[in-house]
Amino acid sequence: MNTLSQMSTTRRGLLGGSLGIGALGLLAGCSPSPQTGGGGGSGNPFTMVTWGGTSEEAFLEAWGTPFIEATGRTITTDTIDYGRFATQAESGKLEWDWFDCEAYYALGNPDFFQPLDYDRLEVDKDDFIEMPNDRGQAFTERALVSYWTSWVSSYRTDRDGPRPMNWEQFFDTKAIPGKRSVYNWPQGMLEIALLADGVAYEDLYPLDLERAFAKYDSIRDDLVFWNSAAESQQYLVSGAADFVVTWNNRIGNLALGGEAVAIEWEGNLRSYGMHVVPENARDEEGTYEWIKLALKPENQAALSLGGGMAPTLKSASASIPADVRKWLSTEPEAIEKSVGGADEKWWGENLAEVSTRWYEWAGQ
Repeated sequence: MNTLSQMSTTRRGLLGGSLGIGALGLLAGCSPSPQTGGGGGSGNPFTMVTWGGTSEEAFLEAWGTPFIEATGRTITTDTIDYGRFATQAESGKLEWDWFDCEAYYALGNPDFFQPLDYDRLEVDKDDFIEMPNDRGQAFTERALVSYWTSWVSSYRTDRDGPRPMNWEQFFDTKAIPGKRSVYNWPQGMLEIALLADGVAYEDLYPLDLERAFAKYDSIRDDLVFWNSAAESQQYLVSGAADFVVTWNNRIGNLALGGEAVAIEWEGNLRSYGMHVVPENARDEEGTYEWIKLALKPENQAALSLGGGMAPTLKSASASIPADVRKWLSTEPEAIEKSVGGADEKWWGENLAEVSTRWYEWAGQ
């Protein structure tokens, strides 16, 4: 098992949308009349841990509201730090109840999490959206996909000239001039470089690091790094970069806000969050109740509307307005044009080593 305990957090930034959501009254100690009692944990506040900012607000509104209504509990929040969680898990003194766990961390650290009781969660497997080439990792013994996103290339629709329509063209700065911006983080970014270099999806893993870095070296003069999801949006809106690789929900939020931006879905690489229940959970009953409510179609749809993350259930997707649904990675066009999902288990076992190599290269 690789706990990645030396890595305090990931650098993926915030996954949530850009919509302002007035959910902070749900926080314990923040509401003039915080609700207490009911549910598991003897009425203690339930701790929800996310990446903060608008992501936190979206989860509070979409999943926190029904949890409070069902249990009468209050919710406290914290920001994800995997190093802290590893220390908690190894000591058996947990402070977190539910957290927005990245798939690579869930699959790379299975001993931290207990086997899920799917009957207890009232999961209807037939209602889950089928995603080709998910590597069998989205529905596992100890972790269950909570929402879907994809790595995509994005562009301004009011920009003159050609645009990349696949990963090969994204790396062809001679045929299609312009600044390219990618995440300053290896996961997803190395895959698109290899896909651009002609590696078939089924041959991606283990990643050929030498080949991937060589591909990036070929566009180094036109490369701009972003370090938070909000920064990726800013680069695109401001024109600091002509073409930006980021999560599809980030571009959808910009477009729905009136920005002249669009997504190229060709070759999109899927990623996702996961529901987990920690071993020695301090509030197992409350955590199961949270996940069970999060799996309700109406609450999944609410997360898509507030945060832009795609639902996992067919019944949830059907209730999302078409103007929002077109930006989700679970829509037919996005699924048809996707190469498949990232190998999250491989990343869970190799991220520490690969990220060290990435930052050495990026800092040159």
